[in-house]
Amino acid sequence: MKPDPHSEEKEVFAAFITRRHLKRSGQRDVILDTFLRSDRHVSVEQLLQLVRKRRADIGRSTVYRTLKLLQEAGLAQELPLPGESQFEPDYKRQHHDHFVCSSCGGISEFTSPEIERIQDEVAARIGFVIQGHRHHIYGLCQRCAARPQQARR
Repeated sequence: MKPDPHSEEKEVFAAFITRRHLKRSGQRDVILDTFLRSDRHVSVEQLLQLVRKRRADIGRSTVYRTLKLLQEAGLAQELPLPGESQFEPDYKRQHHDHFVCSSCGGISEFTSPEIERIQDEVAARIGFVIQGHRHHIYGLCQRCAARPQQARR
């Protein structure tokens, strides 16, 4: 049996649950495992569909509450996007930004040292101290841009 690639995240969550004096549950474990294995940006609804393939008794509110706990534990980040928020794994992830397709909702991640440098320069010029940021660029992915406008959502 090969080792669990997400064992560290699971240990972090277990320690967080203990510190908060919350009950560890099989439902939370399934949600965490499914979220980490999805390895993509997911909405509450998308995660619920994946989770229900493993445990049909898990409800939407349990998924939502568990995602909020994962955020508090530093394991997930919410991307508040038009329509519905998406969540992505965040534990020990390097900073990145997002291209968001306004037609299909697809998300592509990117990093740009040049953009980071420009942000730092502008902040220094105006005396602003950056504590963090999220950079989302909205437009059309290659596939949606190639479709006629009537066919776009």
